[in-house]
Amino acid sequence: MVDQVVSSKQVQAGFSRNAIELLSQSKQEPEWVRARRLEAWHLYEETPMPPPTDELWRRTPLQDLNLASVVPYAPPLIGGDILRALPPKLAHAANNTSAGGLLVQYNSSGAYERLADELKQRGVIFCDLDSAIRDHPALVREYLMTRAVTFTENRYSSAKPAIGKTGKHEGGGYGDTIGDLKFTTLHGAFFSGGTFLYVPRGVVVDLPLQSLTYFDEPNLAVFAHSLIILEEGASVKLIEEYASKETEAQRFSSGAVELILKPGSSLQYFHLQDFARNVWHFTSQTALLERDTSLTWLTGTLGSQMTKAFLDCKMIGTGTNASLLGFFFGDGQQHFDQHTFQNHIVGHSTSDLLYKGALKDKAYSAFRGLIRVNPEAQRSDAYQANRNVLLSQHSHADSIPELEIEANDVRCTHGATVGPIDPDQLFYLMARGIDQGEAERLIVEGFFDPLMQKVPLEPVRDELASAIRAKMGSWKSSL
Repeated sequence: MVDQVVSSKQVQAGFSRNAIELLSQSKQEPEWVRARRLEAWHLYEETPMPPPTDELWRRTPLQDLNLASVVPYAPPLIGGDILRALPPKLAHAANNTSAGGLLVQYNSSGAYERLADELKQRGVIFCDLDSAIRDHPALVREYLMTRAVTFTENRYSSAKPAIGKTGKHEGGGYGDTIGDLKFTTLHGAFFSGGTFLYVPRGVVVDLPLQSLTYFDEPNLAVFAHSLIILEEGASVKLIEEYASKETEAQRFSSGAVELILKPGSSLQYFHLQDFARNVWHFTSQTALLERDTSLTWLTGTLGSQMTKAFLDCKMIGTGTNASLLGFFFGDGQQHFDQHTFQNHIVGHSTSDLLYKGALKDKAYSAFRGLIRVNPEAQRSDAYQANRNVLLSQHSHADSIPELEIEANDVRCTHGATVGPIDPDQLFYLMARGIDQGEAERLIVEGFFDPLMQKVPLEPVRDELASAIRAKMGSWKSSL
């Protein structure tokens, strides 16, 4: 078991300014962090919950979300072997020598840290965000929620329109909606733990790095924040995994990811979420790509009761190349609502998106992808594809690809498919003596396998494959 500090002041359920003050005090944060939290809290209070008529939210009802019962953070850890407290599906990381570094966040705090000495000597910083604020304050202050994930930026606009007290943007973007502002500001007020990665100029990290976030406290809200900074010419691979213990009480997660790529840098980033079925998960992720950068960004969604995700790839320099990949598999009554944004702000940039999903039982998915080419972004090349396989008559997928083109010398295309397993593929396998159930499992595994092979750590690939097989295991076709 992992012991925890017993706070002299019991952490109460619900979100308040006083809770922010106690959280900041318990971490002994500098004044600028406290001020940034309170700024976010002020905007949170000024911003209404997204109404059911909001175009970006109408497919994800929020009436069953109970924030009043949520505990905003857990006390920090003292002692204990955190690696032994991890569930089996994350235990592979403990002795995995094929990773150059490992971070573990347990509940609200960083609990374990390992980084190869050779990487430390080359100036790589890989630690939890709380430690980074304490040990590298100037670096964190410059980037934390100032450029990528911000409180006042319309998720679907390259401009920064003002926000009125109604919560609507004064012009610009997707019908003047507030996007993910409500939950981004709550995250900004209560972020805790998280991942900080800094790779200096010209440093190439060959072995992948790995970060795990796991929570098991009842009613706990988790606000994991990832801040990844690559200086000019740097290169790294980072895998982040998220999981939680199954309990009866509803739980809440609001995460944020900031990927900042300086000129000529290269990042492979893998964001893999397998929370328990009682978790309502909100995430806001943004990448800033400067000149001649390369990004492979893969998002995997297998867990949670409900996931609402906003992913924004901003190409702010020429010569950028972004490959946006995603997979999701929903069963039971899981609900996944994902928004992607390929934002070509300047020209001579390329983005290629492929999201694949499978749904069974009464699971639901909504995918909304926007390619926007701004007036100055001539010679942009963007593609978007969303492929969905329905494994039951009661599962449902909505796919909404969109283009907003304001330049005249571009190449932008999109496509989407929603349907059952290809009957020709099924016939081919069954004609060779494979029974229907096994044939269907092979087809689904093959559907996901090209994306699984992108993950650079074999134990992680194996765990993902096992999770997909487990979801398929009890399924009998109802098509």
